Amino acid sequence: MILIKKVGAITVLALALATPNAMAADTATPLNSLTAREQAVIDFQNSIAAYRAAQDLRQAAIRPLADARQAAVLAANTAFTTAIATVTTQEARDALVKTRKDAIAAAHTTFKSAVDALGAAPIKPTKPAKAVKPGKAEKAPQSGN
Repeated sequence: MILIKKVGAITVLALALATPNAMAADTATPLNSLTAREQAVIDFQNSIAAYRAAQDLRQAAIRPLADARQAAVLAANTAFTTAIATVTTQEARDALVKTRKDAIAAAHTTFKSAVDALGAAPIKPTKPAKAVKPGKAEKAPQSGN
């Protein structure tokens, strides 16, 4: 009886040692492979990170330009406020208003051309399409009647 138990134990041990090698030879794909959807999500997350970095760089380049525009507008407003106090005629007042408007328009034009010189803004990546569950048909669009 003891001999049968020993032979049975050795047989079980031999099968257990032989099984992992046989299983490894049968599987050609790794166990941790990603589906196409999972890979698309990872790629999307990476592209969002790159987009945000590009957006931050662009905003950092625009900030000094916006500050310069604001300073020019403030200077035009200050000059107008100072000069308007001494104006006595309507023609002189109209000339000051025109000068102020022209200075502000020039500041905006300079800002716009400097921003355009930076190039196009980064384009936000689109989300990957959701996987359609098999067996579910898409609904047809309903008419407005």
